[in-house]
Amino acid sequence: MKRIIYLIFCSLLVVSCSTSRKTLRNTMIGELSGTDYMEKVIEWTPSRENVTARAKIELNAGSSPMSVNANLRIRRGEIIRISVAPFLGIEVARIDITPKHILAVDRMNKRYVEVGFSEISGMLNTELDFNIIQSLMLNEIFLPGKDKLSLSDADRFMLSPSGNQACLQVKGTRRIEYSFFTSAADGRLEETVASLKGAPYSLHCRYDDFIMLGSDVFPQSIDMYADGTGKKYSLNMKLSRIGTDSDWDAETELSSKYKKMSLQELLTKLGLLKVVSGGK
Repeated sequence: MKRIIYLIFCSLLVVSCSTSRKTLRNTMIGELSGTDYMEKVIEWTPSRENVTARAKIELNAGSSPMSVNANLRIRRGEIIRISVAPFLGIEVARIDITPKHILAVDRMNKRYVEVGFSEISGMLNTELDFNIIQSLMLNEIFLPGKDKLSLSDADRFMLSPSGNQACLQVKGTRRIEYSFFTSAADGRLEETVASLKGAPYSLHCRYDDFIMLGSDVFPQSIDMYADGTGKKYSLNMKLSRIGTDSDWDAETELSSKYKKMSLQELLTKLGLLKVVSGGK
């Protein structure tokens, strides 16, 4: 009986993979078949180890928009750092995102918030990890739970033409549906959309104003906004002086003078508690 179940399972798996490959072959993006296009997109997806930039950040959290100047530093697999330094390069706030936690430091008031991804995922009732945020910041296509794409991952996307773009939708996700809109001409990622299944909420991340960074292109404009919340929530970043410098310290040390806040306290101060808790 176990052998029969095993054979049935293997047969279904083979049929599923075969059907997926046939669909890719029959889909045309520009002058390329779907299979060739997907392989090119994966091959062209850069894997940068370090990215640094100056950033002008505009944040709209449903009330008055706020604009700050910051330094952005990303080290693959280790940290994403946003250092707010509006006055003569003096840091007033810092956000460190690592595979373990998110650390937000308020230098002016000597306080900080440190929260693990498990707590954030529990509050949002969905999966969220460092790799997803890293991919959004680095203009990369991704699969949840995987560090880097390989050519064998082509079958895990559903591909369809969408005007001058191609839509790559991740198959088999649980609560969040991920869609990537790439240029039909050169495969560059122009928009990522994360939609909550069974609800009107979605997060859009659009990329524009590309420049050469080494042998690849990188966006100077990253615009994120939430849809379906009833209010405007957005984060817009205009980048300049983009580079790949690796000579910077990724550690953050806080003295005993800093007071720890809870995530709920911070979200209440920002007026975001109802948003992340689903309006409850």
